[in-house]
Amino acid sequence: MSEEDLELMYIKLKKMKELQKLLATKTQKVEKKEVDDITFIKSKLVGRGVEVLEAALSQYPEMAREVVKYLAELYRKGKISGEISGEELYTLFYDLGMPIRLETSITYLKDGKRISISEKLKAKED
Repeated sequence: MSEEDLELMYIKLKKMKELQKLLATKTQKVEKKEVDDITFIKSKLVGRGVEVLEAALSQYPEMAREVVKYLAELYRKGKISGEISGEELYTLFYDLGMPIRLETSITYLKDGKRISISEKLKAKED
């Protein structure tokens, strides 16, 4: 290899390292902003809102992040004010075609004790 080829290769490597650093910082900023939007929206949720959001993020990660990003944008522009209840957030995801499956249980209150329906039915079988 000639000296010119080595210099050219050195310049290319140097430029590639600079581009890699630039790309790494941009992806870190995007990830940080996404996390900031999620934290921001969580602070606006009441009731079971956080539970609904967590379920949405686990079941529909990409689409839920887009919804969170859009909601954060609406809050920052002042188009939305106030808090979002869990029911409203659930309805929003449902209307967007993302039915969220939540952990639910039915309890039975007897003599001041809460018993789940499954436990009550198991007791009847025995």
